[in-house]
Amino acid sequence: MDAPNLTAELVGRLRGGDPQAAEEICARYAQRLTRLAEEQLSHKLAARLDGEDVVQSVFRTFFRRSAGGEFRIDSSAELWRLLVQITLRKARAYGRQHTAGVRDVAAEAPGGAAFLAEALAHEPGPAEAAALVDQIEALLRGLPPLYCDLLRLRLEGNSVSDTAARLGVSRRTVHRGLRLLQERLTRMKDEG
Repeated sequence: MDAPNLTAELVGRLRGGDPQAAEEICARYAQRLTRLAEEQLSHKLAARLDGEDVVQSVFRTFFRRSAGGEFRIDSSAELWRLLVQITLRKARAYGRQHTAGVRDVAAEAPGGAAFLAEALAHEPGPAEAAALVDQIEALLRGLPPLYCDLLRLRLEGNSVSDTAARLGVSRRTVHRGLRLLQERLTRMKDEG
């Protein structure tokens, strides 16, 4: 079977609810779409989302709309063009969303935990040191040890990629961990 017929058959299987067809489409296109999405996202957005986040949203949209019969795809070139178009639109939409008003990523301190980074920037007195230790312990309470290591490495100035490599996890896991810590930190500040 030639490539155009193979793609049409694959999309037909997808419309029929074949989960293997969805896996094949993801395997075929996810890596290239992720690179494309990351090219569209600013470096400042990296602490909030990455290309994989965008591509997951792309595939959710594509699969939902494909199941509804919204697309007529007869070749791999048509499928690729469609996925690229959805990816570009989603990446730009995420960019607008994360730079709008109070969500503006440019207003955040690098690494997210601004007051912790500020506290570590100067030599604390005994009372400040005790307060900082208490805040860090409260922030990490109930979380697996991975979060402690993640926070330490980021506060030491390691990049997300270096942190992921040193912890043996994906960049996405680091991003999720940072988001969780940021949310907990925000709640602590609001409650305190």
